[in-house]
Amino acid sequence: MPELPEVEEVRRSLAPVLLGRRIRGITVNRADFVTPRRAPLQRLVGHRFVQTLRHGKKLFCILEDSQTLLIHLGMTGRIVCAPPTDLCPPHAHVLLDLDSGVQVRHCDPRRFGGLWYYPTLATALACEVHDRLGPDALAAKPADLAHWKNLRGKLKARLLSQHDLAGLGNIYVDEALWMARLHPLQLVRRITPEQIRRLVGAIRRVLGQSIAAGGTTFRDYRNVAGQPGKFARQLRAYGRAHLPCKRCGHPLARIVAAGRTTVYCRQCQTRH
Repeated sequence: MPELPEVEEVRRSLAPVLLGRRIRGITVNRADFVTPRRAPLQRLVGHRFVQTLRHGKKLFCILEDSQTLLIHLGMTGRIVCAPPTDLCPPHAHVLLDLDSGVQVRHCDPRRFGGLWYYPTLATALACEVHDRLGPDALAAKPADLAHWKNLRGKLKARLLSQHDLAGLGNIYVDEALWMARLHPLQLVRRITPEQIRRLVGAIRRVLGQSIAAGGTTFRDYRNVAGQPGKFARQLRAYGRAHLPCKRCGHPLARIVAAGRTTVYCRQCQTRH
């Protein structure tokens, strides 16, 4: 599933296509891909895109009158920009025709993602961010995790929940924990302030490295230009079970944590 770096790369590659352009027409090929089901999407026609925002894994596309489209890529979602005369993929569920002659296609074979309509950006943020998500992980600060001293949860589960920090999934949690030398099953109430500082630094560093590489592609993910991410070749933990740790040489272990396959180093990431 695309995580924060992949969604940020989609945002960065989509912004030049959208910004300053007016919507000439909208086609919905699957009504159940849009929320609400009877969203008044035709109200968008004639309006110009002025801003793109991302919080966690959610991408907001804002028009000049504050109407907002929220894009969630799910597991297999892609945004494809092409001339409307190009053959349309079989799973292109929503098509936006822009006054530039480009058609923006929201494709999703497995339909775990979707498109949400909100009448204003404030409404979108209230419903999708303020009531549901923690701070964006790319801008994380140690103070954002200070409340962990009062919790009973385990480290990886808390990071995956999106309630403390938004945007992290299985790939980047494993990578950040390896970088910070923290065990995925560590109780968060036992993590010291110094370990929190180290973790936050690791999260921001690994996310930044992935964004610089265009994200991580194993199979489905591509940016708007159809380019795969190249961060997979830099992974230190995720997907490397039983291979030597790149820090100490000890074979990496694989366990299940928070219901997800998890890779870590028994030598470097000890549990306290």
